[in-house]
Amino acid sequence: MVREEIIAKYQPKDDDTTLKTLRVTQVKEEDYFCHVTHQTWDAILHDIRAAHKDDAESVPDGSNAEKLHNDIKQAMRVSGTQLDMFCHIMCSQLQIKYEKLSEQERSSLKRILQKSGVYKNPPLGRRKKR
Repeated sequence: MVREEIIAKYQPKDDDTTLKTLRVTQVKEEDYFCHVTHQTWDAILHDIRAAHKDDAESVPDGSNAEKLHNDIKQAMRVSGTQLDMFCHIMCSQLQIKYEKLSEQERSSLKRILQKSGVYKNPPLGRRKKR
């Protein structure tokens, strides 16, 4: 309203800095209400999440998928064959320290894991001939 009064009273030029400032600082009514309702919805959603934090259907903050992703990234840094990396990931998921396994335990584990269908048909490992 103030902006319209200034325009009606003084009829400013296009390069008037005061008018430019008023145009920039003007907030649309729908943007204001959208912002206010967004804050309300955020508070409601936060309260719902806090109330249902321990429900069986809720996903915990440190999900298994995130842990698996981190384990895979860590295994990719290990030097060795794909089988060594696969063993590293499996041990990590089972909470076994791969480094503390004896050489005999490692070779037994590798023989067992080579029989896995997941290892034989890795989703990213090999390129198929066309």
